[in-house]
Amino acid sequence: MSDLPHVGTGADPHPERTDALAALLSAEDTGIQNAGQISLALIGIIAAYLPVSLFAVYQGYGNEVLAYLPLPVVLLMFFHMVQTAATARRTRSAGIVERELVEIAGLGDEYRRGRLGTPARNPIVNPYAIIKAKGDRWMSRYVAAVLPAIGLYAVGIAYTWFLCSEAARLNPDYSTRLWAFALPVILNVVLWSVFLDSAMSYFTPRYKINIWVPIAGLTGIVLQASFPTLRTEPYLYFSLHSAAWLTLAALTRPWRFRWHDVVARAGLAGIIVSTIAFWVMVYPRDGLGSAEEMVWASLSMHAVLPVVVLLAVWARNTPLTPMPWRQVGLVLLFPVAYLLLVVVMHTGFGVAVPYTFLDPAQDGWAVTVATCVFTAIVVVVIASAERFVIAGRKLIGRR
Repeated sequence: MSDLPHVGTGADPHPERTDALAALLSAEDTGIQNAGQISLALIGIIAAYLPVSLFAVYQGYGNEVLAYLPLPVVLLMFFHMVQTAATARRTRSAGIVERELVEIAGLGDEYRRGRLGTPARNPIVNPYAIIKAKGDRWMSRYVAAVLPAIGLYAVGIAYTWFLCSEAARLNPDYSTRLWAFALPVILNVVLWSVFLDSAMSYFTPRYKINIWVPIAGLTGIVLQASFPTLRTEPYLYFSLHSAAWLTLAALTRPWRFRWHDVVARAGLAGIIVSTIAFWVMVYPRDGLGSAEEMVWASLSMHAVLPVVVLLAVWARNTPLTPMPWRQVGLVLLFPVAYLLLVVVMHTGFGVAVPYTFLDPAQDGWAVTVATCVFTAIVVVVIASAERFVIAGRKLIGRR
């Protein structure tokens, strides 16, 4: 900017630079218009697809394809979101170029007062700009900016949920449910997860949430809490508590609250303990269960979630910083508090113990004590993992 004239002079010592900026602004405006037209066309295609697909299916084309119908909708919405993100980026770029031209012309004050140019360009399409600038009726303008997109994606989510529910209801035969219901539902969950992750990356500053952890955690919680053959109340299951802690830690990671590391380690240790206990003590005796709901709940909670969490921990690749011993003790309070909850609910209110290996009346005191000791060891190891890794590296270095 050192080569620019003083504001108010109106002279440009480099007219070729002004011409280049003007051409760039014209190109950006044309790109914004084209992207907007494409977005409107996509919305029209989606709006036409929804009733036509439902009409075709319910006219007898087959219930087996119901849960597959949302897949094109999600893909089209994904393309619409990419177009929206590109439009927002081009709008910001055009705004920068326009301000440069205005400053070259010496009309910066007039521009900032809104008397020329398009200073309202960003607030019209960018909710963050509306909140930052505020002004008259900023809340109404904010709602007007976000409501169309939110409404469009809400329709897609509702459409997906409805068709997947209908597929579950209209395909009761277990032999066909895998490819007619389970497979498309998994594909829909994965696609919507990628959609959400991409949307947060495009539109949320400093996005640091690994969306796969809360998706896997919430899926496991819903499936395990809803299947009809529970031994006891859902809130007494250790795996549900662990999944809830992991989900909370993942969603609050960008804010780095003081309690974040303690909650994350408690959830990680808990899900590892519950997974080991399931595959070592429950699966050899009961398998994955006889009911379909139990099979999916067990796989989700004790196979998918721990793998997703461990991959997320591995992918972070953070420096080895041992937790303070005080925080290690706080992590250990999680299984202690859970055990107290089980004892109080069982002895005081007659609620059944969720696991036989925690009930001395069923598996004996030796199994119960061994389970508690094993849990405490795993929790301490997970909470102090960095200390063990550092100690191991030092030991190998000495050799």
